[in-house]
Amino acid sequence: MGKIRFQQKLWNLKDVLPSHSGPEFDTELEKLKSNLKRFEHLKQKLSPKISTDDLLKGLRLYEKIRKNNARFECYAYMYFSQDTTSQKARAFKSRMDELDADVSNRTVFFSLWLTKLDDKTANRLTANINEDYVYYIKKLRKLKPYVLDEAVEQTIKTKDTTGRLAMIQLYEQITNAFEYTIWVDGKTLKDERGKTKKFAYGEIVRLVFGPDAKQREAAYRALYKEFIPHRDVLGEIYKALVRDWRNEHINTRHFPSPISVFNLANDMPDEAVGTLLSACRRNSNVFQKFFSLKARLLKMKQMSRYHIYAPLQKSEKKIRYSDAVELVLDAYNSFHPRLGELARRVFEQDHIDSEIRKGKLSGAYCMSITPKIIPYVFINYAGSISHVMTIGHEVGHSLHTMLASHHSQLTYHSHTPLAEIASIFGELILSEKLMEEEKDPQIKQDLLVLILSELYATIPRQAYFTTFEKDAHSAVDKGATVDKLADLYFSGLKKQFGNAVQVPKEFKWEWITIPHIYRYPFYCWTYSFGNLVTLGLYNKFKEEGESFKPKYIKLLSYGGSESPEKVLTEVGVDIRSEKFWQGGFNIIKGMIDDLKRATKSI
Repeated sequence: MGKIRFQQKLWNLKDVLPSHSGPEFDTELEKLKSNLKRFEHLKQKLSPKISTDDLLKGLRLYEKIRKNNARFECYAYMYFSQDTTSQKARAFKSRMDELDADVSNRTVFFSLWLTKLDDKTANRLTANINEDYVYYIKKLRKLKPYVLDEAVEQTIKTKDTTGRLAMIQLYEQITNAFEYTIWVDGKTLKDERGKTKKFAYGEIVRLVFGPDAKQREAAYRALYKEFIPHRDVLGEIYKALVRDWRNEHINTRHFPSPISVFNLANDMPDEAVGTLLSACRRNSNVFQKFFSLKARLLKMKQMSRYHIYAPLQKSEKKIRYSDAVELVLDAYNSFHPRLGELARRVFEQDHIDSEIRKGKLSGAYCMSITPKIIPYVFINYAGSISHVMTIGHEVGHSLHTMLASHHSQLTYHSHTPLAEIASIFGELILSEKLMEEEKDPQIKQDLLVLILSELYATIPRQAYFTTFEKDAHSAVDKGATVDKLADLYFSGLKKQFGNAVQVPKEFKWEWITIPHIYRYPFYCWTYSFGNLVTLGLYNKFKEEGESFKPKYIKLLSYGGSESPEKVLTEVGVDIRSEKFWQGGFNIIKGMIDDLKRATKSI
């Protein structure tokens, strides 16, 4: 602590591409285009009689194309992120989006061919090749019963461009155009010039998490004042997307259920996801107790949905960026020196953009590009404990991919359900360190409330989104109206919160404000999965001590080279077991008990 070493500054993107223009950039682009032309010639060799050597040449070239394309695609997004107002950055991103679509269209024949291989040919070709390639092909071939002829697949891609993707774009165009006016005590919030401020969605979110109760409620009211007048069109867009999903995946491809599409793509059994969602519903009372306690801490008679993310704000501790970095590095190093050493690389190589600038994208992310490029971390650091946790979270993502960097480009990224393990585990390590070092009981209390509030947002909230999606897909198939879907959603909120939280009527339209259910159907359960699995793993660490650490590092080192179920089985986790998921909620119950004790000591 106190050692000034790492400073906030713009990241260095030269390890991704030398620039976004000029001779060096043109050379890299020509390499990609040349490889694409070579790859397209492979199509004529794709037959059941293809040799293993020719298949390997194709896989290696495909992998090289994926690496090259990732560099362009990721550079464009990061360049745009550092200044969203830059016309050059926006134009470059659009150009690279077009390149990405072109690469996808020109290489899709290969994955389709691999998917539709007969068993005999697949067994022959995968008998003596790299295990990463074996798993990649095996995972593709699980989709075999649902893959159609190439001509039909191309037609569906065309249909998606003018249908599904156009609908999503329409939703985004409508909602991204919304500007929000915040009214508090009969007056609007002003900008720096003294004029009524027009808030963007990201600014609304910051108010919702802010310390001012009147502004929190006003922010939600402003949000729904924009969304509710558009409820019919936004609701019909959702219904159209649901019908499109059913027409393609149930009626044409014959998946067993709408959610099975996403589950199979992530190599997850439906049974395990069903058990997870059931456990989340069964334990809704756990967070109801937390919100009742939080209401008392905030001196409220009853918690309101307007205030579930309210900070206690009894402390206003600010942590210098350099100190925050050292806290994160020390936390990872205390768990295992290898994690500390890998984490330090992100900072030493200037692969982090942490400063707050005008025009910079809000939020945080980690960008893992290729196995050989140290991941990049993007945050907006302003000194709060929450922001320290964000550093720990995003650096955790970077550790996951660095530990898996010995795998192929095709398999080093972890499956979506496991993608949050390293980041959340890192937060738990960091929060324990902060709790140990902190002497002020009020700050400890604040930290516990912060952690529990985030666990609510990432476990039951996400599980109930998925439960709503399952119910909505069934209801739309039976002719449900937009109002019926809103009633369905509101019913879920009542079950989720019980008598612990008062839910204003406008929240029945919350579902039309959730982009994920439009863009990525059934994605949300992965947040619940990742958080509960990580709590279980952390509990194993506390029980087993040092002997757990190599198991954990091995788990992360798999990346996406094996199924989530197999990877977790190796550390004693049975994702089909109700007992395992209940164990995660039991840990949360213990944290709520800790909060009660911390409250009594103040």
